[in-house]
Amino acid sequence: MIENITFKQVDKALTLKAKTFIMQECYSNYSTRITTKQYKVLALKLDKLIKDKNNAFFVALNEKDEIVGSISISAYDNRIEVLKKYYKNENLAEIGRCYILKKYRRYKIASKLFNLATLFALKKNYQKLYLHTHYFLDGGFSFWKKMGFEITYEEKGIWETIHMQKLIPAQSYEYKNLSTSYMEY
Repeated sequence: MIENITFKQVDKALTLKAKTFIMQECYSNYSTRITTKQYKVLALKLDKLIKDKNNAFFVALNEKDEIVGSISISAYDNRIEVLKKYYKNENLAEIGRCYILKKYRRYKIASKLFNLATLFALKKNYQKLYLHTHYFLDGGFSFWKKMGFEITYEEKGIWETIHMQKLIPAQSYEYKNLSTSYMEY
């Protein structure tokens, strides 16, 4: 299955397909935890994310050219109040919208998408990656721990939000020697 997966950075031609995938996966994972208004805000944010050259959005496509996975990387916007004391004037990128369709999980698609996002971060001279996940998301926390992220802050309550970070070494062997055979970026 994985040998038929291609990876692309979202461009104008892929924008609608990528937005549709993200909105479907977001609803699948969060359902009514997110309000209709929040879904509308997300749709607008995705437009901005895809158009801004300082950000990137990557997708994995199967042999039918259907999106089966996604990830985004953008400049962190310092919007989360509890994190303001942790991230002051840092060259920080945020990883987000990492979704893999269930039947395509465990084939290293998320790892490859994350590597693409990290390569983008290196090109843009980001020094640290930030993300947040939730304990209720199937496999999210354990995946990001395997990718080398460490917990910065945990929020309790209905959202069970875990804020995480990872330093990006400029001369990282891990990313410098990635195979480009799966990248069209």
